Amino acid sequence: MEGETTKSGIEPVGHIPWGTHLCLFYQSKEDLIEILAPYLKAGLESNQFCMWVTSEPLGENEAKEAMRKVAPNLDRYLERGQVEIVPHSEWYLKDGVFDMRRVLNAWIDKLERALANG
Repeated sequence: MEGETTKSGIEPVGHIPWGTHLCLFYQSKEDLIEILAPYLKAGLESNQFCMWVTSEPLGENEAKEAMRKVAPNLDRYLERGQVEIVPHSEWYLKDGVFDMRRVLNAWIDKLERALANG
């Protein structure tokens, strides 16, 4: 994949090289949705595994509803396991505790599964 690009879903950004990391500063829930939902939609349409770990000001259900507006077939992606939307309290703060090793291993597991699934 080195040297290849993928559609970011963010119109002003366009295509980005694989492995690019982006940082988003936002002022409102609407700002977050306006950028993140199309970004994830582009990933899904490119057959990528996508994961949205939600936190304030946007909860898991609100994130799913935002995604349904840009990707009406979201439920199909969820059923196939191509996208996961989980609250930060379940991903980063399991039982109210941040365990760096557990989180790192969970990300590695997600990566390995995504690669195995193509």
